Amino acid sequence: YTDKVLSLLSVDGGTLLVPATAVADDQLDELVEQLSRAARVPITATLVPAAPQQIPDAADQAHELLDIVHRLRLVRGLFRFDELALEYQLTRPGPGRDHLGSLLDPLDAHTELLETLQSHISNNLNRQRTARMLHVHTNTVDYRLKRIGQLTGFDPTQPSGLWYLRSALVARTYQAG
Repeated sequence: YTDKVLSLLSVDGGTLLVPATAVADDQLDELVEQLSRAARVPITATLVPAAPQQIPDAADQAHELLDIVHRLRLVRGLFRFDELALEYQLTRPGPGRDHLGSLLDPLDAHTELLETLQSHISNNLNRQRTARMLHVHTNTVDYRLKRIGQLTGFDPTQPSGLWYLRSALVARTYQAG
C-alpha cells in the first residue's frame, strides 16, 4: 500500500495521506507502531478521516489534534478525532475556555502542584509512575493532590473534580496562545 500513500515528511515530522482502502481502520495502530520501529523514534499520530475534497481541512484539524496531544503530554501512538473531541472543543476560544482555565489560578504560585497534576493525568492517574517521573515519594504525590483540591475546590481523586481539573488544564494550555 505504500505506493498509494501520499506523504510530506521532514526531520521534524510530517503528514501522511492514507487512502481508506489501503489500510483497514483496525490496522492503523499497528501501522504507526511499524513506522515507529522502522524510524527508530517514537511516533505520535492523529487520524481524521476525510473525503478527497475535505483533505485540506482534515489536514489542518489533524495538526490541531497533534498540537493538543503534545501540549497535554499524552502517550505516544495513534489518536483518532473521536478520542480527542472533548479536548478539541475545550481548546476553542470563548468564555467557557477562559473560565475553565482560570480554575487553576490558585496553583500559579505553586508550580510543583501544577506539574504534579499534569504528570498525574498524563500517567493515567498512576501515583507510582507519577512519583517516579517527578522523582518524589508516592506520599508526596498524595499530599500534592490533596493540596490541589484544597486550593482549587476540586478534588483530583474524585471523578467530578478530576474532570474539571483536566478540562481546566486543556483550556489553560490554549489561553496563552
